Amino acid sequence: MPLAELMSQIQKLPKIDKLRLMQFLATELVKEEDANFFVANQEYPVWSPYNCSEAANILMNLLATKQQEKNG
Repeated sequence: MPLAELMSQIQKLPKIDKLRLMQFLATELVKEEDANFFVANQEYPVWSPYNCSEAANILMNLLATKQQEKNG
């Protein structure tokens, strides 16, 4: 199947299937690079911005400083 036809079919998929396809492709790419990168059926921690008020405050201060510089 040509890539253009495949992309046309992908566009017709529901969002959840597109997400599953992305996950599948990412996994396949990792397998090609390093077979030990991900281990099947293992959980991996993912960083979340929740409860990171200190980082949020730093970013807000940086944005305020940049806005003040922009406004002169």
